[in-house]
Amino acid sequence: MNIFSYVKSHGIKGTWDVIYRYKIDQALRKLAVRLTRNKPLHNTIVIESHNDFDSNGGAFYDYLIKNHYNDKYKIVWLLKNKKPDHLPKNVSAFYLYKPSLKKQMTICTAKYILTCQDAIGSVRDGQISVYLTHGTVGLKAFKGKCTLPDNLSYILMPSEYLQPILAEQYEIDNTNVKYAHVGFPIHDYLYSSENGAIRKFTAHKYNKVILWMPTFRKGIAFGREDSSAIEPLGIPVFSSMNDMNEVNNYLKENNSLLIIKIHPMQDLSTIKVQNLSNIHVLNGVSIKKYGVNNAQIMKDADALISDYSSVAYDYMHLDRPVGFTMDDAKEYKLGFIVKDPMELIGGQVINNKQDFLSFISDVINGRDIYKEKRHEVFDKIFEFKDGNSCQRLAEFLNL
Repeated sequence: MNIFSYVKSHGIKGTWDVIYRYKIDQALRKLAVRLTRNKPLHNTIVIESHNDFDSNGGAFYDYLIKNHYNDKYKIVWLLKNKKPDHLPKNVSAFYLYKPSLKKQMTICTAKYILTCQDAIGSVRDGQISVYLTHGTVGLKAFKGKCTLPDNLSYILMPSEYLQPILAEQYEIDNTNVKYAHVGFPIHDYLYSSENGAIRKFTAHKYNKVILWMPTFRKGIAFGREDSSAIEPLGIPVFSSMNDMNEVNNYLKENNSLLIIKIHPMQDLSTIKVQNLSNIHVLNGVSIKKYGVNNAQIMKDADALISDYSSVAYDYMHLDRPVGFTMDDAKEYKLGFIVKDPMELIGGQVINNKQDFLSFISDVINGRDIYKEKRHEVFDKIFEFKDGNSCQRLAEFLNL
């Protein structure tokens, strides 16, 4: 890295963030590898997830704790947010972006390294590293945006159909990374009998609850912008709170709720949409305050609206209506994983306020117009359609 040109393009603060978060730790890891090369690997499972204790890493962690794997294995979290005040027996944590030789020594002596976003490969012989992914599959292309290390052991794959498509996106076609077909831990929540996540932030009983989960357009990391579309409220489709009021009034008339869950990577300074009587806005901070995760909220929702995000496909495990906002498809810079995105659209396309209201109306009135197409897409994308992915992953790792 040419430090002068990097400072010029990223600024002093951006450059220091990269040095502090990554470069110092990389140097410490090289030292830790040398210090531990003759030490045995320990029964340690290192886990990192999208927003801590969520996505596939969080779901697998919950399975491990529920089934007392922490009696035999030490579980170590790599966290992006504040450490919880209390963790179960044999569970500890380090900050992912804070340099630490002890953290790197732990990584270098762990038998298993499971990551969802900041992928870490096997730094020692005998280690098993798995990229669980923080999203199973979405429409948006990500080639060049998600770099996986050469020393990664495995990556989870959703199906034989998607394997060559995703391998190209991850740029691992000609690498030693192997594919693991075991399902995705996050989907186990969707098959569980547990519910009640929505009751944690509203006591009112609604006839219908619709969850809207847009992917991020402007990220908090290094000024990343994936769409050139102008979004006055920071979300697709709507340009003013007057439009949102119209939606709110319709929801109120029909005793229904719209939950807008903002992506944790979205720059919150861009979000101008506000809570209304029948519209509730959540973000990565508030969802943790309520002690729930995305999948648990999905479980309680009667329908989902998304766009190019993986959550649209995760939600298909519940066999409920899905809408896809695509009003900024032409301005979306990343493009899509297939030439014609419509072949993977298993629901209504939403391009404007009228389409949005139409989708809500269908949900409220019990119309599931796109059910057959949704089933067709779902069968193509996912090999496993049950609640046993965590068990298969544990067996795959020989825990």
